[in-house]
Amino acid sequence: MEAMKPDKSRKTLVLAIRHAFAYIAFWQVLSFLILVLLVWANELLDFAHLFWGAPRSPFSLMRGCLATAGVLLGLVVTIGNTYLQQRSIVSGMLTICSYCHKIRIDQDLWQRIEQYVTKSSGIMLSHGVCPECYDKVMQSIEQEEAEAETPVSPAVPAANA
Repeated sequence: MEAMKPDKSRKTLVLAIRHAFAYIAFWQVLSFLILVLLVWANELLDFAHLFWGAPRSPFSLMRGCLATAGVLLGLVVTIGNTYLQQRSIVSGMLTICSYCHKIRIDQDLWQRIEQYVTKSSGIMLSHGVCPECYDKVMQSIEQEEAEAETPVSPAVPAANA
């Protein structure tokens, strides 16, 4: 039963990301529909004439259709790009053990993070100690040395009365 929890949490995370994609796609579609409405409102009302006093241009069905096609093409490219980015985020997720920091390669196969990074990217890793861990280790060593140097007092013999 414990082995199913990580899979369930990953599925929940994937569903949340898909929901986020649907939310983003909804707003993208809405914004592009507003652009289409503006294209047709411009064709009907001639914004340049209304706002800036430019000479009136005649209604052109061809111009409106071409502008709409351009906006819809932009919609397809934008949503497709968003989908590909979301998919790469989901497929790029790694499951890492909270305790030993091994990476899950397959359902029952785990690999040390150093081996995984070296194998998947060709990057060679070296080990070091960050300043925070260095301070912790040094305090631990100093405490152990202090405890080892503390003399143990011998048992005091009881006085004979």
